[in-house]
Order: sequence, then structure tokens, then C-alpha cells
Amino acid sequence: MTDVQRKHRVGLWIIGALGDISSTLIAGSLAIKHEMASTTGMISTLEPLSNLNLVSTNELVFGGLDIRPSTLLEAVDGVYRRSRTLPLGLVEKIADELKLINDDIYINNMWQWCVLTPTPHDSPPLLDLIQQHRGAICEFKKKHQLDHLVVANLASAEALPALTAEHENLVGFENLLENNRKDLVSPSMAATYAAFMEECSYVNFTPNLGASIGALMELADKQNLPHCGNDGKTGETLIKTALAPMFAMRHLQVMSWEGYNMLGNTDGRTLNNPDNRQSKLQNKAGVLENILGYSPHSDVSINYVPSLGDWKTAWDLIHFKGFLDVPMTMQFTWQGCDSILAAPLILDMVRLSEFAYRHDEKGPMKHLACFFKNPIDVEEMSLFVQFEQLMKYAQQHLERDKNINLVQSASQ
Repeated sequence: MTDVQRKHRVGLWIIGALGDISSTLIAGSLAIKHEMASTTGMISTLEPLSNLNLVSTNELVFGGLDIRPSTLLEAVDGVYRRSRTLPLGLVEKIADELKLINDDIYINNMWQWCVLTPTPHDSPPLLDLIQQHRGAICEFKKKHQLDHLVVANLASAEALPALTAEHENLVGFENLLENNRKDLVSPSMAATYAAFMEECSYVNFTPNLGASIGALMELADKQNLPHCGNDGKTGETLIKTALAPMFAMRHLQVMSWEGYNMLGNTDGRTLNNPDNRQSKLQNKAGVLENILGYSPHSDVSINYVPSLGDWKTAWDLIHFKGFLDVPMTMQFTWQGCDSILAAPLILDMVRLSEFAYRHDEKGPMKHLACFFKNPIDVEEMSLFVQFEQLMKYAQQHLERDKNINLVQSASQ
């Protein structure tokens, strides 16, 4: 099978398929396909990444899971009406395509539980839920004759379970599943397990634990699957990882860095719950110490402001000292559309995940660290260093292919 044939058989299965990010991602892909939008925002269209043999976004097959009794057409139309981010006329042009994709979106309103809340007696057991999800994934792969499927988790933040020794190995984790321990197994863990069992690569764009626990890392390794996460870096933290190196390079001492975040979409409403907010704040907290080498006074707050919708806003104050210990201040305000910032990154990672799988790579894709607040198995937090690692990864593949071609030419 040639790579060209393979590219027509790559799928993307989205957890949270009817959310704003997913709706923007799918509509955006179709907009690019119909030449109604450019690929601006997609890192994978920059050289040298663009020189890799990545699957085209035009050829991705979309499906997924959601808990909402809605349709993809309604979800995309809702994004257009609320955020006004989609090109004029796009919804009408792609309506038929959205209806076809909607046939591959699996709705299960039981795929939601909180590890901190007693589970209702009529809630299906974990193994049943996972088996249903695996069945939906398997049917999707067979229906579209996919060579490979990438699962991307775009669901909202969830409460963190207490981690035990059973989370650190696959046998222990499967015991938790068999004993229906919904107090210790979160929806994101169950989704990751289902994905790996169905031999899918995995992208965790959420602040949830996903594949970062030992048991699921073991399963990914056993199944020879690449994965990446956690918590997409699209706003305030993105700026922090770009600005903090500047202060370190100029030997300017940061005394305080205060951040105030506001957002009004579904994620904002979910993060309004302190239990759900914990993982997001933890992922934001460790960035400065890693880059600066010390811990300035730093506080990050997240507030739900319904009227903002998908347009998240952050205000940061940086109080720092320069020569002669003179105190100075830098402030910035950031406002961006959460879905517009996130959607192209998902497409990038899906393309790169499939590429990694095709090249027999497995385990955490550390070269994708620049996409995340808390990248798995990566300590370096500087955006520039992380980005350089991604470029180096691409260049190494290109050099390898060049050498292979030279050897083949010489043998002929």
C-alpha cells in the first residue's frame, strides 16, 4: 500500500465531538477543502514540517463521541452565531457534509461521571461503557476502511481522582475497571484505555490525566502506539513560555507574575467548579519556576464570564527588577477565540501522530511538547526550545529519507 492510498484512510475520533473546538476543527477542515479559508495557524504547514509526508486535512475522516443530544450541524451553526468566526456562507455550503459526518458521532449521555460524586445505581459499569465505546470506534474504522485512527480528547476538564498504586500498572488499572471503581477511574482514563485497546494513537488536549498515568503509558507501549498531552497551550501560558525566557536571558529578576483569566464557553462553566479547575491550575503553575530557575510570587485565577463566550481574555502583571534593583512593570492583555487557537493545533497533532505511527514510533511524542502546558515526560518549558525540538524531529526524518533515497539510487 502506498502512502497516497493510506492518506485516504486516516480517521480522527473526537471525544467531545459536538463541542466548540471540535465543531471549529471540522468546519475549518472543510473550509480549507473548499478553498474558503487558508491554513494560517497550522504549524504543520511550515517548513520543514510541510516537507514531511503528512496526511492531508482534506482526507481526514471524522467521527467521535459526545454526551449531548444534538447534531454536528447544530453545533457548527451555534459556533457561527455565537462567535462569528466561520467564513460567511460556510455553514450552508458544508451542511450536507456535516450531516454525513454526524452519522459517525456516537451519543452516550452515560459517558459522564465525577470521581468525587457517588455514581447513580442505574449507571452502566465501566467495562460496559468502555466496551460500547470500543464497539463504536471499531465500527467506524471498519465502515471507512481506515488504516489508522487518531483519538483526540477535547472534552472539558474533570475532577482529578486520587491516584493509587493500581494506576501505575496495567494489571492494577484493569482491576479498577473490573471492580467498577468510578471513584478512581475518570472518563478521560476510560477513553484513553478504549483508544489504546483499539490500536489508536491518542492526543490529550485537555488538562485531564489521560495517558500520563503509568498503567496507560504501559498499555500504549504494549500496543506500540504514540500519544501526546496534556492540556493544550493556546493563551496565557503560551505567552508565559515565550516571555519568561526573555527575562531569564536578560538577567531580569521577576518578583511577581500575576495572571487573571476569564472565559465564558463550556470550558469556562466547567472550570467554575473548583474540583475541575484544580488540574488546569496545576498545569499553569510549574511553568515559571522551570524557565526562570526560581519561584517568583505567582498566582493564577480562572473566572467564568458567560458573556465572553469562546473569546477568552487574560490580563497579566509582571513585576521585575533590573540594574541597581530598580523595579519595573510589564502588563499585557490577551484576548483570543479559544476554538480558533486550538483547532489548528489539533489538526497538526493528528497529522503528526499518524506520521509517527506510520514510522513505528511509540510512547510519548516528546517533540510535540510545544503544544502543551504540561507535556508528558518533558521538563523543558521554554517555547523556543520546545519548538526547536519539533523542527529537529522533522529535519531528522527528512535527512533519513534523503539517505534512503541515495542508497536506493546507488543500488539501481
